[in-house]
Amino acid sequence: MTLHRITVLATPATVAILAALCLWWSGLLVGQFFAEIASLYEIQASLKRDAVLTILQGN
Repeated sequence: MTLHRITVLATPATVAILAALCLWWSGLLVGQFFAEIASLYEIQASLKRDAVLTILQGN
């Protein structure tokens, strides 16, 4: 088994790349989460509108 030496210059670059990837991935998750919430509010508004129309039509 051979041990590899990690240079001090390579470590910050690696950490920066990994941090950027994590931020990008979490941004995608947050964006998807808010899209799902917006979709739920849209469905809720549609259901309320349909309920009001049904009541007004007397069905």
